[in-house]
Amino acid sequence: MTAWRNCGCPRCRTRSLMGPAILITLGLLFFAAQYSHYSFGDLWPILIIVIGAVKVAEALASSEGHVGL
Repeated sequence: MTAWRNCGCPRCRTRSLMGPAILITLGLLFFAAQYSHYSFGDLWPILIIVIGAVKVAEALASSEGHVGL
C-alpha cells in the first residue's frame, strides 16, 4: 500500500509533491483572498489546475527503477 514511499523513481518522487503543492497553493490562495479584491470563491479553480498539473507530471515521469510489490 505504501511501497511507493520507499521508491526513488521519478514517478514516485513526483507523486510525493502533491501534498506540498496543495498546501502551498492553498496558502497562496488565502493570502491573495486576504490582500486583493478577489475572494477564495473566485480563486479555488487554481487549486484544481495545480492538482491536474502534478498528476500530468506524474503520468509523464519515467517509472524506470520503480520498486513494486
